[in-house]
Amino acid sequence: MEPVKIVQGLFLLVLTAVLSLVALLGSSFLKWAQDLPSLDQVDALEYTSNTEVYAHDGTRIGTIVPAVGKNKEPTNRVPVTLNQVSPAALEAIVASEDDQFFRHYGFDLPGIAKATYQEFFGNSNRGGSTITTQVIKNTVLQNIASERSLERKAKEIMLAIELERRLTKPEILQRYINVVFWGGNVYGIRAASQAYFGKDPIELNLAEGLYLARLIPAPNAIHDNFMTARQGMRDVLDKMVRRGSISAEAAQRAWEYKLEPRGWKITYDDKGNVLKAERTGQDVVVQPSISSDLSRGVMLAVRNWLTQRYGENAVFGRGGLKVYTTIDVQAQKAANDASRTTEIPPGAQMAIVGIDPKTGGVLAMVGQKLGPGEAPQEFNRAIQAYRQPGSSFKPIVYATGVEQGALNQASILVDDKTIFKVKGQPDYQPKEWDKSYDGYQTVRENLDRSRNIPAVKALEAATPEAVAEKARELGYDVKPYLGMALGSFEVTPLQHAAALAAFANGGIYTVPYFIEKVEDAQGNVLYQAHPRRSRVWSPQTAYVMLDMMHGNIVDRKPYWALSWRADVPGHWLAGKTGTTDSERDIWFVGLTPGLVGAVWIGNDDNQPMPQHMTYADGKVHLVTSSQQPIFAFNTFAQGALRGHSADPNGFPVPNGIVFHSINLKTGALDPNGTRAAFKATTDLSAQGFLPTVQLQIPIDERTGKRATISTPPDQIKIIDVDPKNVDQYLPAGASLGPSGDALTGALPGSTGSGGSGSNSTGQATGGSPAP
Repeated sequence: MEPVKIVQGLFLLVLTAVLSLVALLGSSFLKWAQDLPSLDQVDALEYTSNTEVYAHDGTRIGTIVPAVGKNKEPTNRVPVTLNQVSPAALEAIVASEDDQFFRHYGFDLPGIAKATYQEFFGNSNRGGSTITTQVIKNTVLQNIASERSLERKAKEIMLAIELERRLTKPEILQRYINVVFWGGNVYGIRAASQAYFGKDPIELNLAEGLYLARLIPAPNAIHDNFMTARQGMRDVLDKMVRRGSISAEAAQRAWEYKLEPRGWKITYDDKGNVLKAERTGQDVVVQPSISSDLSRGVMLAVRNWLTQRYGENAVFGRGGLKVYTTIDVQAQKAANDASRTTEIPPGAQMAIVGIDPKTGGVLAMVGQKLGPGEAPQEFNRAIQAYRQPGSSFKPIVYATGVEQGALNQASILVDDKTIFKVKGQPDYQPKEWDKSYDGYQTVRENLDRSRNIPAVKALEAATPEAVAEKARELGYDVKPYLGMALGSFEVTPLQHAAALAAFANGGIYTVPYFIEKVEDAQGNVLYQAHPRRSRVWSPQTAYVMLDMMHGNIVDRKPYWALSWRADVPGHWLAGKTGTTDSERDIWFVGLTPGLVGAVWIGNDDNQPMPQHMTYADGKVHLVTSSQQPIFAFNTFAQGALRGHSADPNGFPVPNGIVFHSINLKTGALDPNGTRAAFKATTDLSAQGFLPTVQLQIPIDERTGKRATISTPPDQIKIIDVDPKNVDQYLPAGASLGPSGDALTGALPGSTGSGGSGSNSTGQATGGSPAP
């Protein structure tokens, strides 16, 4: 065959092959062009980013890292603008990754030719990527980013051209530094600068920027080989000097900088040469989904709130939210400290919550007993554990009676063995926690001593329906029944604290909350708190109850009030203990201007706690609501209130309040008695505590002293006695204290409410019986 024909044949063969390839590529490009994803995600910066959580003063307290991919791995990313990154770091990244970035139109022709050749001949070291195409690959084409195909490369180029048309070079560069993968679960320069150098990107110098730039091709592998990264830095510095980007002096300063990324211990000589590079083993690039140096419990609560409101995809699939909470950093640290240092029975758990009574905002919450080496728990008992409040609910019962005008601090309620009869139900016979009875005494003293039977009598007088209605207004989920007086229903510590906080807020109840505001990545407000507020008590009732609960701490005669250990130096304080059967739950709720705190301690399985426990110093202590919860509250309150000014008189006294000094046992006016608050409208003459009022007491005619169970019925005589003279009728050696039997046992012939004999609340001659 003639040589010319051979050449012609070969030419036609090659031309046919080229035209076929062009046709194939052309048809493929047309097909791929019709299947291009939208660039809206890049335009709107909607790629995943961290959700930042702030305290009420703007302090960042934690991060929620989105989880993406098949395995839902957390993606640590915090988007930044170019002016939040040092120019040196930006220059280093551009020089290292795409030194023609400001000259090309989104693609590199030599790189494309190389990539096409490698697609057909299988070389894995393909080139051609630009900063623009990497933005595309790491956002809208992320699902096929790992594929080695001409289709992916073609789509990258077409989308890159469109992106260059839509955005300026600085805008593209901003998106690039926020989508780059920097090892582990770190994405974007903000997360990378924090992970490797513990600083914000605006603080990066040229050497640090160069190191981060050299990590980009294979961050995990390069970080494990410091000398490889070091050599790459030298190459980029030389290139920058050749192109005139930096001077030789600037390059030398960067080279001599004693660079030490986290996870490495590097020893240099005076000229910047590496003498020794040792791996410390420190994990620098992996961040958990929830992180906080202040409180993981708070962060979990925020995460759960966000997912319930916006869904998991918004929080973990996209993120980028800014969440402003009501948390007070000082108060939260104090609650953490109280949880760590308070000694409680082995195996028991605890919860602490503090709120601002005026706003309802949660200042602090701890949902577990914090200890060294213990993994933070998902379950937050402060807001998720439903436990019985016990006697700490009694203020609500008495407040209902005060609001009705049926009770005041001097009203007499008898603590005696009582059987309560309820139509259609079994008889109800509550017992006292100390298995004794105090007899006749005032409402204030009954609250001080946390007597059970008088509290039930107060509920009976106010009616269970009225107390239940008030309780529901305060956020409790209760139905009317007599046992409600002793807190035999369930509530969370946060709900309980918020209900009692209404006393500290002039009678106004505010639904508690801890999320103040939520913004999206563009600063649009997605949520703004508007907590519901409602008046439950009059200002006068609220103040009377504050005064009574203050007495629960400061009253000392004739015996200690149960909350006497609750003392925060320099601060006026009110409070109430609470205990359920067998110490299954022990509580303390404290109220002071600016803070209401609740502490709960108990076993998760609701088993009784031991009656005693041995402290670290070897001393044995009772397990009781008047000790461990109060100790925790004291530590919390002192830390939370440190530096806050305090009024020694406590809360402002509203109009319509007067004060009288009374005998806590008899209710009689006594200039040497206890100062107590009353509504100005209270008719004191009808309350049975004036000197002319007489009490009816059963007397043993044989001894002239108060009758006992052993007194024969035919030897009992009922006489009228001035309240001030009650003591002279006590048996020899008896006392008014809880261990004596005088005025503490059941009156002969008395069966309490629904029975016969003396009235269950104490009948007074010459005045109305206390209801």
